[in-house]
Amino acid sequence: MPSLADLVKSLNIAFNKNDYESCEKLATPLKIELIKNNLFIPDLSRTEESYINDLNISKRILEIIALSSIYQLKFDNFQNYFSQIRLYYFSNNPTLAASNDKDKLISIYLLLLLSNGHISGFHSELEYLSKHIDNLEENELLSYPIKLEKWLMEGAYQKAWELLKSGFKIPEFDIFTENLLSAIREEIAHNTELAYDNLNLTFIKALLFLDSEKAAENFALERGWKILDGNVIFKSLDEAIIDKEEEEEEEAEEERATLISKTLNYAINLETIV
Repeated sequence: MPSLADLVKSLNIAFNKNDYESCEKLATPLKIELIKNNLFIPDLSRTEESYINDLNISKRILEIIALSSIYQLKFDNFQNYFSQIRLYYFSNNPTLAASNDKDKLISIYLLLLLSNGHISGFHSELEYLSKHIDNLEENELLSYPIKLEKWLMEGAYQKAWELLKSGFKIPEFDIFTENLLSAIREEIAHNTELAYDNLNLTFIKALLFLDSEKAAENFALERGWKILDGNVIFKSLDEAIIDKEEEEEEEAEEERATLISKTLNYAINLETIV
């Protein structure tokens, strides 16, 4: 079986060639070698220089395999490796805590939580991070998922959409873009059909950030909306009739209540006069 040094060399070569499948295949033998050398689970109480250097190598192995998992859309694997990496990132040893990919990997984890709709997990992680990293929102990479979540929760969809479209020019972030864009579009669509009976197709196109009216038409039909004379009808005819009848009944009830109130006031005033 190849030595740990040979496996690390092969891993670096594969990663530099963007051969992420080979990186994944090397994960198991590397894990075995790390366990054999007492490096898979770091002993953070040890401070000797040679051991810290070995741990830094172990950390880099885990980072490469985690990134390879993301490129292959194997998100469960990424989460498993990230749980190991965070032992280093949040250790009290500044050498182990430092890494060129630290902010990127933490941001990817936050984006993964956000894209999966794990908002409570996102907030818990943010609370934890705020205790270990100063000025989170001023960090160039970490501010990306933080702003995105904030704007989504506030309903500032235009800002969130523009941020996603910018992609921060980080390829790993782009992996989550389509999923998050679709989530924004679905949220807007849901709120729109609750608030309106119908809207012009051109307005729907702009509202849902679609490229053409044809795309808007396809989206509407897939969602079960009707299209009539260039308008999108959110409710069926029966639902619209029922809503209209309920609305008219509410208006009639209000008129009756007003009339009764006026009559009582008149009666009271009349009695006073008499």
